[in-house]
Amino acid sequence: MKETFGLISGLVVIISIIPYAIGTYRRTIKPNLASWSVWSVICLALLLTYKSSGAKANIWPAIFGFTNTTLITIISIWRGERKWPNALEIACVIIGLISIGIWCFVHSNQKWSAYALYLGIFADAMAAIPTIVFVWKSPNEDRPFAWVLFAIGYCLAIPAISEHTLANYVLPIYMTVGPLVVASPLITYRIKQRIPIREWI
Repeated sequence: MKETFGLISGLVVIISIIPYAIGTYRRTIKPNLASWSVWSVICLALLLTYKSSGAKANIWPAIFGFTNTTLITIISIWRGERKWPNALEIACVIIGLISIGIWCFVHSNQKWSAYALYLGIFADAMAAIPTIVFVWKSPNEDRPFAWVLFAIGYCLAIPAISEHTLANYVLPIYMTVGPLVVASPLITYRIKQRIPIREWI
C-alpha cells in the first residue's frame, strides 16, 4: 500500500503541472520566473537530501517536484520571460547550493542529510515569498488548480512514509501547506469575481 500511495502521489504531482505548463506556454498564466528558476535549484536539493534522509516510496513527488519546476522555468524562458532574481532569490539559490554541497559530504549519513533537507526547505520557503506577494497583487495572472493538485499529490505521499521520522514528514507537510497558501488568494479572487471554473485550471 505504501508503494501504491507513493506512485499515486507522484502521478498527481505530474498531472498538476500539465495545465500549468500549457497556460504558461499560452501566456494565460504568468509565473514568476525568478521564483520558479530558484525552485528548480532548491527542488534538486530537496530531492537529493530527502532521499538520503530516508525517503523510500514517498520519494516520487520530490522527483516530479524537481522536474515540474524545471519544466516551467524552461517554458517561461522560451516564451521570452527575462525577469532576473532579486537579492532574496539569489540568497535562496545560494542556500540551495549550500544544501546540495552539504549533501555531497553527508549523503551516507541519514541524520546529517536531514539537516541539509531542512536548510533546503527554508530556502524554498523564502523563494516562495515573491510568488505569494505576486498572487496577492495579481490573482488574475495565475490559476489555482495546479497549486491545489500539487498539494494533494504531496499529501498523498504521507501514507507512503515507511520510516516515521521528522525528516520524512516535514517535506510532504510543507509541500501540502505551501501551495495552498499560494492558491488561497487565487481561489478567493475567483469566487468573489464569479469567474467560471474553466478559468481556474
